[in-house]
Amino acid sequence: LEGFAFEPDRILDFIAGATTCVFIRLRADGHPVGTVVGHRVIDGQIYTSTNVYRAAYKAILRDPRCSAVFDNPGQGMVTVIGRGEIVDDPEFIRRSYRGRGERHYLVTSGRMSAEEYERNARTPNRRLIHIIPEKFISHDMSKLRLRA
Repeated sequence: LEGFAFEPDRILDFIAGATTCVFIRLRADGHPVGTVVGHRVIDGQIYTSTNVYRAAYKAILRDPRCSAVFDNPGQGMVTVIGRGEIVDDPEFIRRSYRGRGERHYLVTSGRMSAEEYERNARTPNRRLIHIIPEKFISHDMSKLRLRA
C-alpha cells in the first residue's frame, strides 16, 4: 500500500480507535467538502453515519468518490481515499449502533442514557456510508523523536 507508515494489520485498529474522523465528499460542482463525523469499523469495514437529509448522503449518491482522515493526536493519521456506498439495511444499521451509546459523550457526561442515545440515533432516516478504501496514506507520529 502506497504511503504506508503503519503495518497493514494495524490500520483498521488505528482507524477504529481514532478520536477524530473528517469525511470528505464532493459537491455537485466538484469542490471537496469535509465534515467531522462519527465513525466505526464493523467486520473489518469502515463506516460513518448520515441521514437522508444531509448533503453528504446526496453527494455520495451523485458521485461516490470520497476520502476520510482519521487522527489520533500524538500517534498519527490515516487518510483513506476511495468511494462511498450508502447502506440502508435497517438491521445492519441497528447492529452498528448496538453498544455505541455507552462511549458517546452525551452518555458519559450524564446528559442521556445509553438506551436513549441508541433510540435517538436509529431514526428511520438514518443511513450509513460504507467507505471502501482504494488507497491509504498514513503517518506514524509515534516513530518521531521530538526534542524538548
